[in-house]
Amino acid sequence: MSALTPFTDLQDIAKAVTHRQVSAVDLVRDILDAIDRHNPSLNAYITVSGEAALAAAERVEKQVAQKKDPGPLAGVPIAIKDLILTADSPTTGGSKIFGTGIPEGDEATVVKRLRKAGAIILGKTNLHEVALGVTSDNEHFGPVRNPWNAEHVAGGSSGGSAAAVAAGLCAASVGTDTRGSIRIPSSCCGVTGFKPTYGLLPTDGIVPLAPSLDHVGPMTHTVADAALMLGAMIGGKAGIDRFMKALRVSSKGLVIGISEYHLRDLDDDVGKAIDKALKVLRPLVKDIREVELPALEAAQEASAAITAAEAIAYHDRYLKATPSAYGPAVRKRLEGGYKVTALEYLYAMATRAAVRGAFAQIFTEVDLLVGATLPALPPRIDERTVHINGVEANTVESFTRFNSPQNLAGLPSLSIPCGLAKGLPIGLQFIGAEGGDEAVITLGAAFQRETHWHQRRPPIAR
Repeated sequence: MSALTPFTDLQDIAKAVTHRQVSAVDLVRDILDAIDRHNPSLNAYITVSGEAALAAAERVEKQVAQKKDPGPLAGVPIAIKDLILTADSPTTGGSKIFGTGIPEGDEATVVKRLRKAGAIILGKTNLHEVALGVTSDNEHFGPVRNPWNAEHVAGGSSGGSAAAVAAGLCAASVGTDTRGSIRIPSSCCGVTGFKPTYGLLPTDGIVPLAPSLDHVGPMTHTVADAALMLGAMIGGKAGIDRFMKALRVSSKGLVIGISEYHLRDLDDDVGKAIDKALKVLRPLVKDIREVELPALEAAQEASAAITAAEAIAYHDRYLKATPSAYGPAVRKRLEGGYKVTALEYLYAMATRAAVRGAFAQIFTEVDLLVGATLPALPPRIDERTVHINGVEANTVESFTRFNSPQNLAGLPSLSIPCGLAKGLPIGLQFIGAEGGDEAVITLGAAFQRETHWHQRRPPIAR
């Protein structure tokens, strides 16, 4: 048996494997056993590549035995969102539009880099079909269930990735984010999710939703793990050194802006957790001040228009060829893209420019912005709305409200756990200037050194 668990820090896993203190094969076997036990109830994975994962673990052990460096993620078992191409399993996109899936063979650059760093790919995680949704209630493969309470959603679209991390069915995972799809499920499942600056990580080999908004990024237990994953996905020692160094930088010189927009109309349970988190932050930074960004008022509508237009540009061929291959709800949402006019798209892009400008201006005054990731707790799977102080609200609009502006502007954004209410996690969000990924990591790491929320585990993982 392995002496490690999926909740061990990634650096510690890699060091233990490299120093032959634990067996990468045993660790992978332990996690595959856990997947066998818990995936039937959580539905976090669509495909588990057990044989390929064990073979990869054996190769790592062989490198170690030959005194070769297996990489900074040596033996670390990770999961990949089933929107991202991998060489050893088909890619479904959570849909039936590709038949049984895009055949294995090609592989996304970020996956190649993770393998080169020594990571072991366990399989492909469930998601909202073609990434167009915020709950991961998949109409073909069934809903991803929240490890904290299986009656509730795991968030989306990267719900399987978040649920797998939270439940210990992998040590880390990779998700994608177009309007919040890394941060939303990270908040719902109580894990750390990082959407880096647009373009920092390549998105080739990833089924697109809206290419001008799409991001890929790590989902982990801690900011330190996210920094290591991010560095490995950039590739090379320089990438890892860049973000691991940010963990050690003091946050004392940072000026933080409390974004009024990102704290508006919160459910009381969420608001209380955010207030407590802000009190933790105050002594960790140079100054905290309240800021307003009026330009964000139009961001969500613009983001929705751009997503709809760009998504239909990709899916038009599949909708015309095999419309019944889509789930009814996702098909209806996609077809709404046909109604977006060229004029509306151009107006949305003009709004995008205004949002980018507003963010750029505020970041001349503060180093980072802070707010909530979501305004409400995760709803039950059978609900079609969220509840904010007893009032029902549209789930998609509520869950993208605090997240889509950052995709419009391409800004680095981090969701980290900051509380629990009614047995469900709450996420705090840090937002950096374009290219300011290190500052986001610095503050997130400082917060986690002072809190314990990232160490809490759902009942299924205890």
